[in-house]
Amino acid sequence: MAILAPALEPARQPTHPTVGGEALDPVRAWLARELHDGAVQRLTAMVVELEGLKRHGAQVSDLENLQASARGAVGDLRQLLYELRGEPRLVSGFAETLRLHLSEFAAATGIDADLIVHSWPEHIQAHQAANLGRIVGEALTNVRRHSAASRVTVTLQLVNAHLAVTVCDNGRGMHSGGGGFGVRGMRERASLLGGRLTLDGRPGSGTTVRCVLPLGESR
Repeated sequence: MAILAPALEPARQPTHPTVGGEALDPVRAWLARELHDGAVQRLTAMVVELEGLKRHGAQVSDLENLQASARGAVGDLRQLLYELRGEPRLVSGFAETLRLHLSEFAAATGIDADLIVHSWPEHIQAHQAANLGRIVGEALTNVRRHSAASRVTVTLQLVNAHLAVTVCDNGRGMHSGGGGFGVRGMRERASLLGGRLTLDGRPGSGTTVRCVLPLGESR
């Protein structure tokens, strides 16, 4: 299981979530993060949107958004199954996929969402793309739920052989030590990729989430 291998290396293994005071094993912890940050987030958003449609009625555009969300959830589960098979590969189109996701996010939330790409490799490793996508997705979930922001900007950059992804909003600001399972999951993902995640927030000045990780064998 090549893609899971980093999660099984003790030297890079973070503290795992616990259930009933007992630590989850690395694979179960990985599955918990994947399900929480992927299909569960999308399906939860769909439930919220459906509740709104029950009250106000549905337009064609609303149904199209729900269809896109459902397809995204299916895609998340397919990606999870692919990773469980442990078939490493290089993937392309990360920036384009992220741009589409931000467009859907803006349409669903009313929050302006921009993507800035300073430089980015054409191909990156599949597990890098999957985990960076989850980190951005969780950061956007926090923006939607907690920030009261009107704008969020995601920046992709290649800096000194490192991939850098930044999510910055203009909301109320989250304390650097704040966040629950989602923030902990983001930090664990960055650590498993050999990188580091920082969260900088000040009251009234928005929040910036930044993940930096080695380029590795991307090209």
